[in-house]
Amino acid sequence: MAKASKARRPRATAPRKSTANRLFDDALSLASTLADGRKRAGADKIVEFAEAARHFGETLDDFPQLRAYSDTAADNLDNLADYIVATDIPDMLDDFAGFARRQPVATLTLGVAAGLAVTQLMHGWPIPMKRKSSAGRGRKRRTPRKALN
Repeated sequence: MAKASKARRPRATAPRKSTANRLFDDALSLASTLADGRKRAGADKIVEFAEAARHFGETLDDFPQLRAYSDTAADNLDNLADYIVATDIPDMLDDFAGFARRQPVATLTLGVAAGLAVTQLMHGWPIPMKRKSSAGRGRKRRTPRKALN
């Protein structure tokens, strides 16, 4: 009987690993699908921003240099959106790691700027001023007058 119980143990754990692997693969697939949807939504926002930059450039007839900068920025934003849509997230991370190794100062600057932007988005921009209560500003509390008998 001891041999029979030993033989059953590996068989009992094998289906569990298979089920665990399937669950893990399903979770990865779901995460990948969600990340891909977010990635496409982000690319759509970048395209909208590029269109806004183009529209802004069209209003700069008196400043041809600024118009050229605006058009170039819009083209670069379109290229970024195309890159985001066409590239998988692990490949983007590899590309970013390579950029960080080649340009550490630019990476630090981008990190600080992104941190400031996220902080402002989390706290709300502009920061609303706190309202101060009117109590304690030299005003006397008004008490109701007593009725005369």
